[in-house]
Amino acid sequence: MLLTAAFVFHVVSGALWTGATLYVVYATLPRATDGTLGREAFVDATHRLLMITRWTGIVLPATGAYMIWVLYRPMTLLTATPRGWFVLAMLSLWGVMNGVIELGVLQMRREVDPEIGWGEYMAEGFPIQALDSSDAATGGSPSVGRLAAVGRPYLLASGGLAVLLLVDAALLAGGVPI
Repeated sequence: MLLTAAFVFHVVSGALWTGATLYVVYATLPRATDGTLGREAFVDATHRLLMITRWTGIVLPATGAYMIWVLYRPMTLLTATPRGWFVLAMLSLWGVMNGVIELGVLQMRREVDPEIGWGEYMAEGFPIQALDSSDAATGGSPSVGRLAAVGRPYLLASGGLAVLLLVDAALLAGGVPI
């Protein structure tokens, strides 16, 4: 029963995260780049992606570690079999994708507030209110096009990593042999 619950939380969280990432890359980034999406809407979308990334950054490793503990003992099943290698690839893709999203949103936030420290960023993310405080303090902040240009390489990379994660998950679900 616990293993089933771990699978459900893992798959639903992974689907939410990869889906949110691909939505931001496909639906919001192009419109922000060409200026047809408002600055507040783009910042809200990236902040929400960041919050999903952080939430799933707890759920995915916790459920994944439990599934590894149950399904891949002895550890040679994880390190010496094709199925184990796909699991390790998934873990690696997850870590890189998490880092790329964090760095991309941090770079966008620093366009608005160059003095923001890591601790404050980790506590706040990139809420719409950051735009208001920047407007009042500096007399204006970067356009949506500038924010999109700064975030674009990170968001595109995270979209590519999301696709690789989905392919990896499909291969595992399809029965890569042990």
